[in-house]
Amino acid sequence: MTLRATLRPEGHFVFDGLPPQFVAGFSTRKLVPDGMSGAAASARLASALGFENAEIARVFQVHGNAITELQGPAIPGRNELNGQADALVTSEPERLLVVSTADCVPVLLADPDSGWMAAIHAGWRGAAKRIVTATLALLAERGCPAGRLFAFIGPSISQPAYEVGPEVVSAIRDAFPDGTCPGSAIQAGSGDRSYLDVALLTESELLQGGVAASRILRPPLCTASGPELFPSYRRDGPRAGRIVTGIIRKR
Repeated sequence: MTLRATLRPEGHFVFDGLPPQFVAGFSTRKLVPDGMSGAAASARLASALGFENAEIARVFQVHGNAITELQGPAIPGRNELNGQADALVTSEPERLLVVSTADCVPVLLADPDSGWMAAIHAGWRGAAKRIVTATLALLAERGCPAGRLFAFIGPSISQPAYEVGPEVVSAIRDAFPDGTCPGSAIQAGSGDRSYLDVALLTESELLQGGVAASRILRPPLCTASGPELFPSYRRDGPRAGRIVTGIIRKR
């Protein structure tokens, strides 16, 4: 099956083309209105994906590279934060891993052989701290090589809408040394400003880490230019809502 993101009438996208034991997707403003709590928003997504009683695993996101590994059987109906981190991994079925974003890049990983999966929150700070690379390394330690993974990248702010300062560019260049930073990820703006493509940086980490290009989906969905679908912190400011993106494995 071709990898694609499909909008459903209920107000969420599903990722099609995943191995059949996985279900994944992300919300729009129709499913998750601005101002809804993280717990309620995640429960909405779980229900939309067909897993009303699943355990929902979230973290308090801090724009770093810490990873929460969830072990043990899923607890039906549980919906709690699991410490401070920016990625979650598990091999347990019936546990929905969720990250929330409002311009940053959500990334989902799935290994059909082992059942391991991950949900990652990657903004520019996460890219500078190589959160995706760190998650790939942890999965490899658990016997899940990157070459087996499927990777799905959710909606984020696009490069033309994301102008940043020189301190951001410097942090990114330091994080991607020796020519590993895609040349088109940073484009000159006005004065000392630049336009940054964080989703491209994320995709580059996946490719450099060994994920096959044919197993990566990065749909062209911009949060800042799609107000009818998505919240955007850059566009809406502190009142911006959140997109919830999640993945679960069937039992």
